[in-house]
Amino acid sequence: MLMSSINTSRILNDPELVYVLLSALCKKNRTGSGVYAKAEDGLVYRCRFRNPDNCSVFRSELLAIREALNFALHFEISDIYVLTDSKSSIQYLKNWPEIREKTGQEIVSKIATLSQKSKVCFQWIPSHVGVFGNEEADVLAKEGSDLPSASSSELFTSEIYSIHKAACSAWRNPPTHDWYAGNRPGLSLQSVGTRSAQTALARLRCGHIKSLKFIDREKTFSSCPCSCPASPAHIIECIGASTRQLWSGEGKGLVELLERHGVMDLV
Repeated sequence: MLMSSINTSRILNDPELVYVLLSALCKKNRTGSGVYAKAEDGLVYRCRFRNPDNCSVFRSELLAIREALNFALHFEISDIYVLTDSKSSIQYLKNWPEIREKTGQEIVSKIATLSQKSKVCFQWIPSHVGVFGNEEADVLAKEGSDLPSASSSELFTSEIYSIHKAACSAWRNPPTHDWYAGNRPGLSLQSVGTRSAQTALARLRCGHIKSLKFIDREKTFSSCPCSCPASPAHIIECIGASTRQLWSGEGKGLVELLERHGVMDLV
């Protein structure tokens, strides 16, 4: 396998040489690959296919390379020149001893098979500068991304991580629907007042108030001024309030009752 500098124009203009141009494109999380190849007898081979959703452009280039090598193996071509505008894929294959993922290993295996009888050369070419065949490979990649379904569902570990990361970031962004801004039972509860008032209401709602203690794994409560266990339900009843005030917009009045009866320290 050779990855040295090659005269691209000589390859494209020599009728006896076999070359393959490939491309990949991503559009709205849909990626496609395109392969344009010319055999020794002038036969032109075109291939397009869609890749799994969220597949990276880098991996789409590798899938196109794998398809190009399948073309060479099928037609038992002597020498083949693979022309690509993806420097990253060439550099990736250059470090072939470090490749661990499935697609890269398949490519290396196909190159090894071809190299037993012929020469396999990789050459970088600039994109969108009118190189013959490269523009058609770009069109094939675009058509591949528009196909209804992917040819496989395999993804890199890094691609799966990116999908989960995007999903988690979506949860971190607050929703914009007015439903979430409601202040009614069953929707979001918005507390008003001082920080201590908000803390008291939150503790009463969850039941974890200051008077709560665990003795031998059993819940116990400190004594209320009326000498009864100061549980959340008792405190609300003792000050003459109701549970409805705790879960409605009347929380400010409930806090005032707590302060008036001197039981804020228990909450």
